[in-house]
Amino acid sequence: MSIAWSPPPIARPHLPDPCAAACPIEVAVFDTGEISRMGARLALESHGIVVTGEAHDEATALAALDARRYDVVLVDVGLPPGPETALAIIAAVRAAGGHPVAMGTQADPDTVFAALRSGAAGYLTKEMPAAAWSRAVAAAARGETSVPRSITALLVDYVRAHSAAAPLAALMPSEQRLTKRELAVLESVARGNTNRAVAAELSISVETVRSHVSHILAKLGTPTRGGAVARYHELLAARAV
Repeated sequence: MSIAWSPPPIARPHLPDPCAAACPIEVAVFDTGEISRMGARLALESHGIVVTGEAHDEATALAALDARRYDVVLVDVGLPPGPETALAIIAAVRAAGGHPVAMGTQADPDTVFAALRSGAAGYLTKEMPAAAWSRAVAAAARGETSVPRSITALLVDYVRAHSAAAPLAALMPSEQRLTKRELAVLESVARGNTNRAVAAELSISVETVRSHVSHILAKLGTPTRGGAVARYHELLAARAV
C-alpha cells in the first residue's frame, strides 16, 4: 500500500513593504524666489526628502497641484499676485486632503494666524536650519502640526496684547464646548505631542485621542490641528486677561 507524499510547504521569506524605505516624502515648494526654491530643495534633499514640484506664482502653483499629488506642500506667504494668494493655495491643498505648510521670511503674528486658520499644518521661517525644516515636513506628512517654540511664544504675546476675553470664554470646559478631557488633549497637542505621545501622557488609547481631536476640531471650527493650536493660544491669553 503506497502512501501519497507531498513536499513540505516552502517557507517564504517576509517581504518588506517596498514603499517603506524606497518612497521618501515628496514635497512641492511654492516660492516666488528661484534662489529660495533651490535652497529649500538642497536643504530638504540633504535629509532624504524629495522635492518633486515647484511654482513661483498662483498660476504655476495651481498647475503643479493639478499635475500630481504631494505629501507636503510648502507655500510662501508672499506668493504672487496678491496677499490672499498663499491663503487660497493653503486652503485648496487642505481641502484636497493634502498637508500644506506655510513659510515666510519673518513670523508676523497676523500672517501666522491667517495661515494656520486657512489650514496650514505649520509655519517655517527661512532662517531656520535645514534639520528644523525636515522635522516640520516629516510631521506634516504624518498629519501633525509643527510650530517652532519661538513662533509659539510670539503668538502668545501677541494674543495677550490684542485678544478680548469675552468671546473666548465659550471655549472653557462646558457641555456646549470643550470638555475637561478635550482641553487636556488640546493642551498636549499644543506642546507638539503626537497622538501616541498624548495617549501615553493621559493614559488613554491612541484611538480615543483621535476621537477627541476630531471633536476638538469640530467645536473650534477649524479643519486642522494647527488651527486648533492657534485657538488654544488665544484661550491661554483670554484666561490670563
